[in-house]
Amino acid sequence: MDIAVQEGALTPPIFAGLRAACGMTELEPSLIERAVKSSLFTLTAFSGARAVGMVRVVGDGAFVFLIYDLLVVPLWRRRGIGSRLVETAIARSKTFVPQGRAVVVSLFSAEGRESFYARLGFTELPAPGLGAGMQYICL
Repeated sequence: MDIAVQEGALTPPIFAGLRAACGMTELEPSLIERAVKSSLFTLTAFSGARAVGMVRVVGDGAFVFLIYDLLVVPLWRRRGIGSRLVETAIARSKTFVPQGRAVVVSLFSAEGRESFYARLGFTELPAPGLGAGMQYICL
């Protein structure tokens, strides 16, 4: 299996297709386009010409980095693609800050996937000195 990871190759149609392949809710094309354009950076995993996974990182590019979307097509899971995308996203995030400066990359894990992120070095919250992650959804 030869997987290539490319930065900046995520397009709205690829993003929408990966969301659909992963069983996620369909979003309006204008929202998908804005999400891709507003990302700090994106990484897409390809098997040949076929997109099989992606990660989208948002933030301010100074000290806030948030992995908001990590998607791997179900038939391509458990092959190291998700790990490679997250590890590459962390390495890329480090390039935004001065050498030696701490980089904090946050995320919201899908339920039941916490152990995947823990294997990559993420800490579940709450943790000593850190409160629980929280969010507010406004409809």
